[in-house]
Amino acid sequence: MMLSAPPSLGLLAAVALAVVLLYLLKPSPRRLIVSSSLMWRRVLRERSRTPDRLRWWVSLLLAAAIALAIALALTGPELDAIGVPGQRVALVLDNSATLTTLTTDGRTRWETAQERAREVVHSGGPDSHYLVADTQRTIASPRFEEPDAALATLGRLRVVPGGEPVFPDVFAADGTDVRAVFVTDGVAAVLPPPGVETLSVFQVADNVGITAFEVRAVPGDARRHQGFVEVLNASPGAKRVELHVAGAGRGPITRVLDIPGGAVASQTFDVSAFESGPLQASVSTQYDAFAADDVAYSYLPASRPIRVGLVTAGDSFLERSLRLLPRTQLRIVPARRVSARSGIDVWVFDRYAPAQPPGVPALLFRPPHAEWLPASDGDLGATAVTAWVRGHPVTDGLSLRDVLAEHALAIRAGARTQVLATDASRRPLIVASASGPRWVEVAFSLQDSNLPLQAGFPVFLSNVVDWITGEPLALKFGSALVRLPLTGAKVLDLQGRRVATREVLGATLVDVEQPGLYTAIAGDRRVRVAVNVADPAVTAVNTSRLAGQPAAPGLQARPRGVKPWLTLLLAAALLLVLEWWAYNRRLTV
Repeated sequence: MMLSAPPSLGLLAAVALAVVLLYLLKPSPRRLIVSSSLMWRRVLRERSRTPDRLRWWVSLLLAAAIALAIALALTGPELDAIGVPGQRVALVLDNSATLTTLTTDGRTRWETAQERAREVVHSGGPDSHYLVADTQRTIASPRFEEPDAALATLGRLRVVPGGEPVFPDVFAADGTDVRAVFVTDGVAAVLPPPGVETLSVFQVADNVGITAFEVRAVPGDARRHQGFVEVLNASPGAKRVELHVAGAGRGPITRVLDIPGGAVASQTFDVSAFESGPLQASVSTQYDAFAADDVAYSYLPASRPIRVGLVTAGDSFLERSLRLLPRTQLRIVPARRVSARSGIDVWVFDRYAPAQPPGVPALLFRPPHAEWLPASDGDLGATAVTAWVRGHPVTDGLSLRDVLAEHALAIRAGARTQVLATDASRRPLIVASASGPRWVEVAFSLQDSNLPLQAGFPVFLSNVVDWITGEPLALKFGSALVRLPLTGAKVLDLQGRRVATREVLGATLVDVEQPGLYTAIAGDRRVRVAVNVADPAVTAVNTSRLAGQPAAPGLQARPRGVKPWLTLLLAAALLLVLEWWAYNRRLTV
């Protein structure tokens, strides 16, 4: 244990005071019965008190010296610490993902960074104070601490695989002189402010990683899917890489790639033979110093035919457009047989709506009033689409700017509906619901609008059918803190094990430390979550602003002198021997 100067001085003063108080205590006089007092009176007259007083002082000094030597040894003093002012050091560690890269000594850059940070702490004296912070802001409120507390804080820091690194504000607002030290490998885009010392832990390393993995339907044939994989060789030299794509239902697909240093290789796979479910892409090479980007996940949706039931008063254009959609089997159904009809995956209602909600998803064009649909306030008259949600799967890749309608329903969107398109007065023209079987309602009919004449009309139908019948696309995140737009969600990994979550306002937070495909379940909603590194800026572990610069030399502890605790204990032992000898020679009391 090492105490700073004020506590050490306080302890020594308390020990000295205790010894003095003990010596000031007078024992109770002993009562003895003697036959005569004449002899004792003569002894008292001839005896001098001065030697007794001297012996008492010698005893007090020896006892105080022994007690102070032992107490001082227990404080772990440094000979030059008492009275020497300490320094204030702000110690910032870069804990970005690339710090897990292995170095030639078998350790990671992060382990080296922590060692350098401990050297900074040990290079100061016991009166110095340290503020430990990190670029991923896992320490929410850093503060100045004594050396032992700062070392404990350093031991609790961990690398955060994702997130945007930021250099924290560590300079005192009151103008107090602060020495700031930044320990980093220089890969993350974090530039410290002027006046900050930088300690480099960068070392060139071999790395090959997956920077992109997508699964998409083949244009014109939605029953087939392709997997797109991008691999970056961030090593200084060329690498031979084995690329594997694996899933359920068949063996993995393997390709061998020869990739020059710093180059990117792109590969496309036909993944239609795999069963619907998770797909994993992985790379392997002879030596790889950064493992987090060696695997990536995606999700293969179902590719079975979709049975579409169309209820219409006779719209040949709508019928023809639905028949041309890939993966659809169209059936014309009379309105009177809707409730009795089975074997339908999705309904398309043209100016019709059943009294009860169908048990499968539906697309409706200007439906009449039904209790399960949003209410309307009559007719809007002539109108046009002026705004639409560009990020929704229904309107993805569409331009609805030129869509005009002679007549449209004045829909009142409810709490469970999402408005996808509006007119100039922000009145809903296309709404959707994901509660229960999904449905999409268009406020106008095709006969009253030019929507069927738009080049994007087949895309609109395809988007609607894909969204209301299929699973939503997997949400993509980097491996870090995942924020899901769901409340009360339960998150499972690929093995069905529950992942720890915590609730915030309107969302669920998940701490994900490694790539994987996760499933979030909230009520009747099921969302796939693909967590991958897939970031060229992370895979490029050698793209460092400190590349080519030698690592800073190891820090030397500032001169402290020898810690004298062993010497003090030896001195206490010698004083005990001296006190024993003096007592037996009647030199002390």
